[in-house]
Amino acid sequence: MEGEARIIVITGTPGVGKTTVAAELVSRLKAQLVNVGDLVKNENLVAESDEERGTLIADIKKVRARIRSMLSKTHGDTIVEGHYAYDVVPRESNPYVFVLRRDPDALEAGLKSRGYDEKKIQENLAAEVLDVCLIGAMKRLGPERLCEVDTTGRNVESVANEVIFILKGEKPMEYGKVDWLGKLEEDGRLERFLSQVVRIEGVEHGHTAGDS
Repeated sequence: MEGEARIIVITGTPGVGKTTVAAELVSRLKAQLVNVGDLVKNENLVAESDEERGTLIADIKKVRARIRSMLSKTHGDTIVEGHYAYDVVPRESNPYVFVLRRDPDALEAGLKSRGYDEKKIQENLAAEVLDVCLIGAMKRLGPERLCEVDTTGRNVESVANEVIFILKGEKPMEYGKVDWLGKLEEDGRLERFLSQVVRIEGVEHGHTAGDS
């Protein structure tokens, strides 16, 4: 219902636009923001260091406890943003969960422009194509308030508008329409993609502190 204090999770593979969309929603909804990646780094909620990937692995138990404490003290809308935000928000908070999606070709180009190395790019592409965030969110938080939003080729205002329309009940919450595997198969690229995935270790290796 409009007017109630809401927990709004913005999640998805790195590179789909979570940070910019969350910032736009914070401004439009006058909401508070919890960036999970920043929280882990700033409060050292770290389990271990992944030397191979050059990043930190979050201590999920500590992050969950910290998020629970923060949400218990907030008033009004709170946006929790990060590629594993769905895994640290308590289910009993009854959050709205928006999984942002992006076409693999556009995602690959965006990650390359950020300077990601090839292995990290392929890991993130595999996570996007195999619906890792969607499946994780559904398993942990359930399907009742789960929605996919395709950000491909859209500006931040357009995506934020869609999220707000859904929160107001002016558009239905839907998921299951994004089918990147089907697109790859139609384009004749599925076999090559799957062969790349087989060579990749740790698509769900752990929740890294870095996320954008």
